[in-house]
Amino acid sequence: MGKNNLEVYSINEQQTFPCYQIEKLKELKLDPPQNDKDVRYLGLDPNNFSVKFYIGIDWLQENKNYIVVHPKIENLDYVRMFIHCLHHPEISPFLKDVYHFDFTKTNIKPETIEWELTPFMLVHFLSLIDKIVTQGLKKNYTVIEENLNSKVKGKIIWPRQIKKNIAGKREDRAYCRYQEYSVDCWENRLLKKALLFVERYSTKYLKQYPDFIRKQNRLLSAFDNVSQDISYSEIKRVKVNSLYKEYVEAIELAKQILRRFGYSFKKADDKTIDKELPPFWIDMSKLFELYVYSLLSDQYGKAILYQPHGEYGYVDFLKKDNNQDGKLIIDTKYKTDYDNNRYEIEDIRQLSAYARDRGVLNKLSIDSDKVVVNCVIIYPTEDEKQKDFKHRDLKCKPIDGFTRFYKCGIKLPIK
Repeated sequence: MGKNNLEVYSINEQQTFPCYQIEKLKELKLDPPQNDKDVRYLGLDPNNFSVKFYIGIDWLQENKNYIVVHPKIENLDYVRMFIHCLHHPEISPFLKDVYHFDFTKTNIKPETIEWELTPFMLVHFLSLIDKIVTQGLKKNYTVIEENLNSKVKGKIIWPRQIKKNIAGKREDRAYCRYQEYSVDCWENRLLKKALLFVERYSTKYLKQYPDFIRKQNRLLSAFDNVSQDISYSEIKRVKVNSLYKEYVEAIELAKQILRRFGYSFKKADDKTIDKELPPFWIDMSKLFELYVYSLLSDQYGKAILYQPHGEYGYVDFLKKDNNQDGKLIIDTKYKTDYDNNRYEIEDIRQLSAYARDRGVLNKLSIDSDKVVVNCVIIYPTEDEKQKDFKHRDLKCKPIDGFTRFYKCGIKLPIK
């Protein structure tokens, strides 16, 4: 039992529960997943009681028992991985697929404070704001009420005119209501309000990520001509035309951030906000894939294609090159087995199929059936020297027994 008399089932990702816990879990009669994308119970399969690549916390039975899945790599700094993706605007559309919060369920108080959940929301929010600022802040009409001096604009609000001006013998003033078309609209006010909460929290608790702080300050300066004055009732009413795709997502996330902090700057100063968490999951396989994408982009730029479509599926990456030997089919596998001179034959078969997919080969400008394409599997390694792809050949380690098959490790950041 946990501190709050809740039954806690704790496990590392990609593991199976021990027998004594399986017997208890069977008694709960959990519903099986509906499909491969069903992330209830963090992907726990009630048939074999194993978990996949998802980490996080979720109720098994609300207010009775919950499951906690930890990263398999000890002290993994998944926040730093997420922040590194922030430097690449082309990655931002995929960040929403990395994590999910369920605000419809009761919060959970885990036994230990080890989850850094709030930074995930803030990093994703900045990536959306970055795109919005790059495209330019949208303008809209905003209703303004103002006591004007010696002029009339819009229409006079007579009840307030009588109370504020006529009763006070200020006939030179007119209390008016009018509309103004500017960036100082409700949508941008909400975004600025959320940015100020981000600034308050990150300045105090995310100093170890200077790139994040610099980007946050730059984006906040883009809202200099936008007010932060927006009430709770106005926040709830803010909606955006679906044509503004980035705005729709950013507005929803801004509301979640304000809800996370209880609409109070005081809570933004309180690190213990992560003592109580909504059920959430982080897809570590997807995060690893995007982190590798950001590192490959750092080194090879536009030579890297992400998820190009072949005839029969999507490969993780292609590396284009004028030299035949430099053309690569790359797949990420969030598996530590590859660091122990092992491999999984299904992974080899998957890449072999991509290497024969005419759609994939066309994207690499290969039109000969006699060409054997280089295939590379990128995996997490413990080697401290392999933190990026600078001055490294991606074909650094051949996989024994296969032609032109290689593996390349990448060291993930540790707290």
